[in-house]
Amino acid sequence: MRFKNLCTRTVAVVVGLLSLGFLPGDGGAQRKQPVPRGNPVLWTTPANIGSRNLYLGPGGAAMRPNLRRITFLEEDKGGYSGTKYRIRDGAGREWVAKIGKEAQSETAAVRLLWAVGYETEINYLVPRLTIPGKGTFEDVRLEARPAGDKRLDEWKWEQNPFTGTRQFQGLKIMMLFLENWDIKDSNNEIVQAGGTNRLRYVVSDLGATFG
Repeated sequence: MRFKNLCTRTVAVVVGLLSLGFLPGDGGAQRKQPVPRGNPVLWTTPANIGSRNLYLGPGGAAMRPNLRRITFLEEDKGGYSGTKYRIRDGAGREWVAKIGKEAQSETAAVRLLWAVGYETEINYLVPRLTIPGKGTFEDVRLEARPAGDKRLDEWKWEQNPFTGTRQFQGLKIMMLFLENWDIKDSNNEIVQAGGTNRLRYVVSDLGATFG
């Protein structure tokens, strides 16, 4: 109950700070790969924060993985925290399955960031998952890889289109609240939403949170 009250107060404070308004930043980080012109988005005002389902998260019921049939595609070599497999579910959607101690903390952290309006990955925690040829695992984080999205280069904490804005300062507050001790540029990603010029600035790896 005390933790729930703390979460509620923190969410209210951050939303209040962000809602005071901000000016769009200019400039941008020097990137290893070219990023197309577009509309950079880090945060949007939640229309009705009380109606957000923190159990299902940003994907809601519509994106919930279909576990009736799982197809192993390949091992994901990126990152250092836990084993990752790329799989396809029964609905034909692709996911990155993350196995290890960070799965639960990352799923929870994403929901809190999304609750206050930040761009996030779409993920779910699966209590038990069998991946053909690899085994059966408990507490697996599934992170969506929508077919139309383009995953571009990383964005930098020290230089990005939002530097100095209230929304960016709010993101720093949330990183402190989540106890994210692995804040580095390589955990950030720019995702171009399928078929649009919307460039989503996401903290893509939030596993090293909550201690």
